[in-house]
Amino acid sequence: MDLQRFIQEYTDDVHHAENPEAAGRYIADPCIRHEHGHRVVLTLAENKARIAGFLAQCKNPRFRYVAEAAQGDLYSSAYECEFTNAQGERETFGSIEIFKIEDGKITETWNAAAGHGAWG
Repeated sequence: MDLQRFIQEYTDDVHHAENPEAAGRYIADPCIRHEHGHRVVLTLAENKARIAGFLAQCKNPRFRYVAEAAQGDLYSSAYECEFTNAQGERETFGSIEIFKIEDGKITETWNAAAGHGAWG
């Protein structure tokens, strides 16, 4: 499986199309999220709600992968996301994320806290 292509399709179909329901094609049920200081196990319904919440705050998101790497079943990226905020202004945040993909679904993610602005 081409993990770079898989994640780009996930990004396009779910985030760029602003369609949280499409997440069912890409995210396992359940899926583990590793965040700073804790681990969260989310059902597919909870992941769809998480994505819908993000899309409610960040209109017209556009993710750009600044650096990418794939090894085995892991895909990692440093990314930037430009979006329209509640005041109608464009903003950017950047972060790093690692996905584990098994049997055609994202089964785990590792998320670094996002920072305001593009990568320097």
